[in-house]
Formats: sequence, C-alpha cells, structure tokens
Amino acid sequence: MKKDLRDVINSYIVMNAESADLYVVAVDSAISSNLQAFKSRLGHRFIDVGVAEQNAFDVAAGLAREGATVFVFGISTFLLYRGYEQLRSVICENKFKVIFVGLWCGLYYSDQGYTHLQIDDINVTRSLPHLNIYSPYSTHSTQHCLEDALMHDGPSYVRIENPLPGSDYLDSNASNGLSRIGDFTRLAILATGQSVKRSLLASDYIKSSREVDVPVYPLCDLDVKRLRSSTQHYVEKYQHLLIVEEHLAFCGVGAHIGFTSSTNKVGSQIHCLGVGELVVRNQTYGRALEYHTLDTHGIINKCLDILEA
Repeated sequence: MKKDLRDVINSYIVMNAESADLYVVAVDSAISSNLQAFKSRLGHRFIDVGVAEQNAFDVAAGLAREGATVFVFGISTFLLYRGYEQLRSVICENKFKVIFVGLWCGLYYSDQGYTHLQIDDINVTRSLPHLNIYSPYSTHSTQHCLEDALMHDGPSYVRIENPLPGSDYLDSNASNGLSRIGDFTRLAILATGQSVKRSLLASDYIKSSREVDVPVYPLCDLDVKRLRSSTQHYVEKYQHLLIVEEHLAFCGVGAHIGFTSSTNKVGSQIHCLGVGELVVRNQTYGRALEYHTLDTHGIINKCLDILEA
C-alpha cells in the first residue's frame, strides 16, 4: 500500500531527532500533520504554539540560533503568508536552519475557498535569501529532499501537495520509470510534485498510440540557482519543453525557465501548463485539475498540440 507522505516525513524526523538535534514546531497541526508518533516518543522536542504562525517561526528561529535544526509543520498558505515577515527577515536573512513543511499545496483545497489555495508559493519563496525549495514527487524523493535539507546550511521549504495514500505521488519502486531518454528531441516534459505521475501516464499513452517517446523529467529542487543548473541541459537539447505544475503558470517554474531561456537567447520553446489566471473556486480537486487541464487527459492534449503544430 502506498505510504502517507506525512508518515514518511515523520518517520525520518523521529529516526534522526537525537543525532541531529531536531525539534518540531506545530501550529495546531499535530493531528493534521500526523505528528502523534513524534510527540509521544519525543515530547520534549515537540512544541505546539497553537494557531500562531508568526510565533511558530519566531520560536523556531530561537531554537535554531542555539544550534538546533527545527521543522515547522502546517497548512502551507497559513504558514507562508501569516508568518512571511518572520520567515523573510528573521529566518532566511540569518540563515537559520529551519525546515518548514507546507502541506496541501496546489489545487487540493479548491473546495475550501481562496484562503486555503496555495498556487503562488514557488513565486513568493524563490526570492527569499538562502532558502532551498523542494517539491518531491515520490516517497523516495521525499526522503532525498529531507536529507538534502538537513545538509543545507540554511533554511528550507518542503512543498507537499496531497500527502494522502490515494494521491498521485509515485511509490519508491516506480521511480525507475522516469526519464525515459531516447533519440527523440522534439518534446520533453518537466514536471513537479504529483504532476510527474500524470505526465508519465500521458507519455505512456502517446507512446502507445502515436509511437512517439516523450520523456518525463521530475524537478525537485526549485530554488533559482539549482533550478537553472538542473534544467540547462534540457533547454539546450529539446526543441520544445512542456513544464507541468500545480502552480500559477505565469509565475511558476515554467515562467522562470522561460525567462532564463529567453535571456540566454538559446534553446527550447517553453510551454507552461499550470493554473490559469482565472481560478474557479469551491470545486472538487478532480474538477479543478480538469478545469486547468492538469489532469492526464489535459497533459496528453497539450503534448499533441505541440507535436502537431
């Protein structure tokens, strides 16, 4: 059975808590973040500040200043926007080792109204100094992101969309199906988060129905410097790149890759498939994906439009 990504994260933290001097700060999110195991086993390293995101980051900054590594958990929209001043001016500016895990990113909370909808966080966080940004696409890549964040000498943001077992995150043993590289250089897909699995399904369909191999490459590291270096090869190799993400298309990963490509005046034609500017609220997650053509069918159609142009 597919694992809940919250359990993957918390198991990793429990395993490394003592050796890495880890603390966890929650914003009334012990249950929603599945932190019960950590709280019961390492209660002296667990702090719940209640519904107070600014306080959470200030407490985390104080612990980090004394040498600890601190994980902060909560709903991404509330963590980022309510605590933005503390995150920007205290944690990031001072390179404090605080790793904040923002849950329910993307379109998952489309039925909860705009306050819960996290579709512009990559745009907001990539301007923050010293901050590493991660968007895992599988259980295995989630562990990799956590390991890298612990090695990073500064703050990190781990962006989690739908962590539930029924989500579109890949299982660890499915990661070998990625990056099917062939001689075809017309089109490739770069995808983040759950969009990686949907892109793989779209690629499989195009391969079986059109006998065209459209490779899929996952993007995990989304901060500006590492994103530029990790995508440069694809920009130079392929005629067209389709970037698929649960984020506003005009200011997300695709927009940044397009800006870099145009600045260098070389490489691919960039196509962005993300959340449109008109955000329809109060609809189910599945309907929201379909509306923004971010479901598998929408990705297939976008690829075919590019190939047939």
